[in-house]
Amino acid sequence: MGLKIKETTLMTLLVALLGGTIGGITWGLLFIMNLGINFLWTDLRNAVDLTLYPVMVCAVGGLLIGLWEQRFGPYPREMAEILKDVKQGERIPYNNLHIIGIAALLPLIFGGSLGPEAGLTGVIVGLCFWFSNRLKFIFQEIAELPQIGMAATIGVIFGAPLFAFVNQIEDESKPALIPKNIKILMYFVAILSGYGVLTVLQNFFGGRLGLGHFPAIEKITAAEWAAAIPLAVVGVAAGMLYFLFMKMTKMAVKPLADKIVIRGILGGVILGGVGIFLPYTMFSGEHEMVEVINSWPTMGFAVLVLTGIVKLLMGNICHEMGWRGGNIFPTIFSGVSIGYACALLLPIDPIFCVAVVTAALTATVMRKPLAVILLLLICFPINGIIPMTIGAVIGGAVPVPQWMGIFVDH
Repeated sequence: MGLKIKETTLMTLLVALLGGTIGGITWGLLFIMNLGINFLWTDLRNAVDLTLYPVMVCAVGGLLIGLWEQRFGPYPREMAEILKDVKQGERIPYNNLHIIGIAALLPLIFGGSLGPEAGLTGVIVGLCFWFSNRLKFIFQEIAELPQIGMAATIGVIFGAPLFAFVNQIEDESKPALIPKNIKILMYFVAILSGYGVLTVLQNFFGGRLGLGHFPAIEKITAAEWAAAIPLAVVGVAAGMLYFLFMKMTKMAVKPLADKIVIRGILGGVILGGVGIFLPYTMFSGEHEMVEVINSWPTMGFAVLVLTGIVKLLMGNICHEMGWRGGNIFPTIFSGVSIGYACALLLPIDPIFCVAVVTAALTATVMRKPLAVILLLLICFPINGIIPMTIGAVIGGAVPVPQWMGIFVDH
């Protein structure tokens, strides 16, 4: 049976409250993350002038991450894994949210080539289940709150309400307790209230997380259209490298499976060592992307290509070494870096290059072309939607080769 008017109104208010709470918690975690990054990588680094500073700090970070995992287990879980479990009706525990929160913050603060979405999703979806359990006596439809809360979480983190909506419903097959039209309304209420609270807090207190913004594509001529498919192939090839790196790192780290602390420290040493030579391979990539947008003509082809490819490798190394987090922000950054490298070689609009390559790479990794297009619209101009569509459709259509032994389920 559908929700009655009174129940619909009450649930809308509860969902708005939940969305606002999600926005506030997201801001709080991002604010703490930025404080930690600024202290370690700006204030302290300026006071300690050492060439090996990144190696030392990342090694300490790896030690803390390893000890934390040894004590509490492998957290945070990946966003796609949590999303899949929630859609299948599995419950996410909420008695360890503080453990997940610290596990999520440690690799981000210490420079891991990871995004914040995994840790934030784990904390907030657990909170949604807590909220649902406390209110289930009101009406049974409240059990849908975790899925609605997850959509709000994704929308708040990425600042892309439509991306969150599509990402949530794209593969939704489990029968819903709430009629579809009402559930769509609930999704948007939660997403917009969460995004609104986050925006207000960021404007007053800082702690902003967001990708840079590209200028409009100035020209789209026959030369641009002729280059679109080859550029998409470049993006797909980079995406396949991501999965190849995944397979390679899993094999390489397998002997250290039981050496949790050693893995963490070794991962930090590798991350910091690479970061000395290619600093943009560290961190999630959203702030670094702004710097690349402003300086790409002077960076050179080799540095741009190496940065983009090595960042794909470092994300996998971090994950296998116990530095867990998301892969969406780093993947977008890699696409931008490789796209600008292509722009140095081709006599066409550089934003066109970046749009196609980034969309193709991100869709190859995420396997959700429509969600990728909606996500990238938060940083690319509206006249880039056709180039992005070409890249995303091609990237999402090319299957991952079976010989890689990677099962992709995003």
